[in-house]
Amino acid sequence: MATVVDVAARAGVSIAVVSRVLNGDQRLRVRDETRQRVLDAASALNYTPNHAARALAQSKAHILGLAVHDASNPLYSPIIAGAQSAAAERGYALMLADVEALAHDDQLFRRLVSSGSVDGIILQRAATQSDELVERIASSRIPIVLMNETSERPEISSVAVDDEQGAYVATMHLIAQGHRRIAHLQVDGPASRDAARTRGWERALRDAQLPVEAALLVPGGHLSEQGYRAMRALLERRASFTAVFAANPLVAIGALRACADEGVSVPDDISLVSLHDVSLADFITPRLTTVRMPLFEMGRRAVDLALRHLENATSQHELVLTEEPVLIVRESTAAPTS
Repeated sequence: MATVVDVAARAGVSIAVVSRVLNGDQRLRVRDETRQRVLDAASALNYTPNHAARALAQSKAHILGLAVHDASNPLYSPIIAGAQSAAAERGYALMLADVEALAHDDQLFRRLVSSGSVDGIILQRAATQSDELVERIASSRIPIVLMNETSERPEISSVAVDDEQGAYVATMHLIAQGHRRIAHLQVDGPASRDAARTRGWERALRDAQLPVEAALLVPGGHLSEQGYRAMRALLERRASFTAVFAANPLVAIGALRACADEGVSVPDDISLVSLHDVSLADFITPRLTTVRMPLFEMGRRAVDLALRHLENATSQHELVLTEEPVLIVRESTAAPTS
């Protein structure tokens, strides 16, 4: 792991200058070029400072950032509510930001981070270059928590719900209704997120002694338009299946539209179930069967991890197991007709 000495050597300045720049010391008189060179060196080396020492040197802003892709996504509502609840209890404000916007004006984001205006960042990634840039800038200065995935870096914490068990519950519901050939529209984004849901689908099939067929595994993305295209592609394969497990409700909504456009009835011809529950599920036709996951609690845990990191606790990964996945049966699933 890089040290302040490494950063100083790469930037060609003294350790004291590095320390004062990274601590946002406004009294330091250096050229903007020098200050930027220090920030770039810290970013290139993935330097993570001692946050406890930094907290002693300057007061905290008592602001945490929550960076997501497309804040209008209804899946984020319970996560944001949980994070807001935990932050308020600890005397912190929660600042919601869009990942793409932060990456687009990365110099502004660097100044925000380096000035001490925000104490930590919770990041919901989508496996984009913008994610990588935001993660790199933030982790060089402040604690960062990856949400709904497993961190691959030992200095970064992460928190997730048990997507594997949720996928298992969804697929077993279809199996219990008599379905034997069940397709899966996979989620995109970080590999750990997709892997967990695919494992749950596979485990349910194997437990029921049903084959796991590669032809029934289709990339579904995470948006409605992606789900629409994925379902169209699956239908065009002419593969024989009677049910679909969608990795999230927006994908499922897109899949419902594709079925309607192709003259396929849900649930008469194909049953459809989604991981994660949203209020929209009750207001579409047919009403969507889902598996509710503890997203509110995940938001709370993400804040707890960020604040623990500020206190110099070691990074860790948490899996929210306090609440079991809950199957919400609505109108989109039924026994196969043939």
